[in-house]
Amino acid sequence: MGHDTGSTAKTVDAHAIVFEGQYAICDDYAQKDEILAKLHDAFHSGVEAIAGIEARRALERDGLRSLHKHLPPAKVALLEAFVNKRVRDDLYCWAYAVGHETIGLPDPFYVDLLIVLRIHYPHIVARDGGKAERPPYDWRDRARMVAAGMRNPAIFLNQLTRRIRKRSKIREHRIAYDGTSFHGDLPTLARSHAAHVDTWYGHSYDGFNVWLSIDGVNKDNTVILYPELFGHKVDFDPKSMYLRPGIQLPKPTKIELEPGQLLLFNPEMLHGTQVNISDDTRVALTLRINPNVPRFNDDAPFNAEHWYSSVDIAKRRFTRMSLFPANRYHGQPTVGQEPVKPDTRTHFISLSDAGSPGVDVVLAQSSALKKGEKLAVDAPDLKLVLVRTPQGVRAYDRRCPHRAVDVIDGAHDDAEIFCPGHGIAFALADGHSSCAAFKLRAFDVFESDGKIILRRARAANEAEAPPAAAA
Repeated sequence: MGHDTGSTAKTVDAHAIVFEGQYAICDDYAQKDEILAKLHDAFHSGVEAIAGIEARRALERDGLRSLHKHLPPAKVALLEAFVNKRVRDDLYCWAYAVGHETIGLPDPFYVDLLIVLRIHYPHIVARDGGKAERPPYDWRDRARMVAAGMRNPAIFLNQLTRRIRKRSKIREHRIAYDGTSFHGDLPTLARSHAAHVDTWYGHSYDGFNVWLSIDGVNKDNTVILYPELFGHKVDFDPKSMYLRPGIQLPKPTKIELEPGQLLLFNPEMLHGTQVNISDDTRVALTLRINPNVPRFNDDAPFNAEHWYSSVDIAKRRFTRMSLFPANRYHGQPTVGQEPVKPDTRTHFISLSDAGSPGVDVVLAQSSALKKGEKLAVDAPDLKLVLVRTPQGVRAYDRRCPHRAVDVIDGAHDDAEIFCPGHGIAFALADGHSSCAAFKLRAFDVFESDGKIILRRARAANEAEAPPAAAA
């Protein structure tokens, strides 16, 4: 499979992105300067309206990456609503220009009605930010939908039939998604998306994810791609939407983007969001473009059925929406569905008894853990990952402290192991990440007479309460 095309031209290889698993990072794209200027002005104006002129001046001085220093977390939803209202139609027109000029799509192509601003504060700030203030209902948006329904009554009918259809699928257990299983009790601003494929949720096949870096994107908060798995069948738990245990991921490709750069990839590529463990606010936006009539998985919990035709956007006809009901526009993956190959450097053993505090327990023969490999130990009330470092064998609780995802399915190298959920890298030497909130719990192990032995004296960090399970 191809990987980064690193495009600096105004056109990209659309076929390679959709069907070969390539992605493009564009420095130059249609209407770049205009849309960035409008976005920055909308953010600055929104902060002034919500937090005052001094906050705006500070933001203009320090950049949008400093947003968490000048706008309380509880106010972020208000800012998102302000910016969306100010630039929404400009964004549709910009999406049309990107599709037409940068991707090179002929008319008609389609732009998803949903455009998402992605403001991610540093995790600890977001986690402790309190209850979010909700913006007032946008009646203008409702009026636009009503106007579209008046032109096309099928929109109203589909709203009703879709609810009936989805409820029926829930009763039949064909849809089982539970948002609490995915995000736990984290506030909205602190949430991030685990490794996933967008069609699991109900987005269309064979399209483009348009991911714009506005400011503050860095390797510790960016979008994560797994291009090596494009064209492979990646199973998931339909309730939590996390990968099924046993799917071992390659090292995450963490896309580093400068402000203003544009990332294009097929959202059927496995991807996710790095938990923001940096000191910057990440400000980005995403939208989707489909070069053809959208097709869906009707068993998904949601479906993006409302789109704008490129022909209508070009004429700014925003009360004309194209409707594609998922039960009528049903599809299947076009790309291959090869099985994911197991990682030959990951091994598993099970123990019927892991002993009790104060009793040493043999976990494995030393020969079972070679340099560069990792060993999963399953025992009653105990799940460990063992690695061999230059400082000796290390043992850690396999549950990531963020959402309790089992790190055994994550990639590892000589220095780090990566959570397969949200990409956090943990040092093999001590279990620490670059964020004080997240570290793997260490267990005391040593080697003697060719055996790896767990010393079950209760250390302070072993006595900490485990995180809640993710699924």
